Amino acid sequence: MRRIFCFLVAILGVSLFQLSAQADSVRNLNELKAQMTQLGKPALVIAGADWCVYCREMSQELATSPELQPLQKNFAILKIDVDTPVWDIAKRVFEFDGTGVPAVFVFRADGEKLYSASGKPSDMEGFLKRYLDKSGRILTTTEARDLSRDLTKIQGLLKKDDLAGAIEIAMPYEFKDCYAQTAKTMMDVKSQIEVLVTDQIAKLDEKLKETPVDFAAVVELVQLKQTCQTSRELLAKIQQVEETLTAEEANQTLIAQAEQLLSADQLREDRKRGEAADIYKELIQQYPDTAVAALAQERLGNRETTPAKPSMPAKTESGDPKKAAAYLRLAKQLLEIKSPKANEYLQKAIDEAPESEAAGEARELIK
Repeated sequence: MRRIFCFLVAILGVSLFQLSAQADSVRNLNELKAQMTQLGKPALVIAGADWCVYCREMSQELATSPELQPLQKNFAILKIDVDTPVWDIAKRVFEFDGTGVPAVFVFRADGEKLYSASGKPSDMEGFLKRYLDKSGRILTTTEARDLSRDLTKIQGLLKKDDLAGAIEIAMPYEFKDCYAQTAKTMMDVKSQIEVLVTDQIAKLDEKLKETPVDFAAVVELVQLKQTCQTSRELLAKIQQVEETLTAEEANQTLIAQAEQLLSADQLREDRKRGEAADIYKELIQQYPDTAVAALAQERLGNRETTPAKPSMPAKTESGDPKKAAAYLRLAKQLLEIKSPKANEYLQKAIDEAPESEAAGEARELIK
């Protein structure tokens, strides 16, 4: 809210001039602020007094006119007694220099002053309609409750790095000209998500234009596509990059490899380790000596994935040179995709057979 309502929180209650009670009136400035921020209702503030004839007429019309009942339900209505100190404060904050009563104000939910004048509006129905049109969309209590609940959910999902879940909740929301704080917050969250994803897409696009065979970037692109499945807008941006990439037939294979790898990762996350292992082994056998095979091997760990040979060389005191060479090959593949695991397998090559050629080469490569 703007400074117009800075004093609302400090004042817990005000003296209201006593006229006929209305169900739509708020009791104090805090209630006024709550209805404005939570529902996006505009505020209709009437400053008057019991001795003011026009104040009484205005209040009576609002209370009894059938035409005004559905309209005034969309306003947070507050009455201020001009014979109390609250009016002296309000006049300064509202920047009101008039002298007549009733003094009538309309504020949009974000605090923007839409109307300020002395005297009762001659056409109350037209007056209320005109300023409702300028006040933007007003939320129902159900919409405000659901928004608040979803914002809490998104906060929890983002703390867990679950961007896909946050996108699924936030992206369908669309509020135009709604000044409720919950709606504005949701649109800010949605905008931040769009910026985050768009920035990732731009970086991947640049990386893949420079090096189309960068498998790690391809995996990120496919992963981002899966994350954004519930948003047509974000998905369209990713597909533009993907279409450029797949113009080359070789890159179509990279995308297929990435999709297989990520499907196995999901199975592993779902604790279906046997099914995941089968896919990893299939990738290793189908695409030997490639980046995807290196990643699959890394996920499997140091389990044997090649068929057993009839005879295995005995391990000597100096270690097993063939095993060291295998560690070295895997380390090189991991280096190509800049995996932090590369150094681990270089060290394994050195430890396995310190005197071997593989160990010597590993020492040169280790960082």
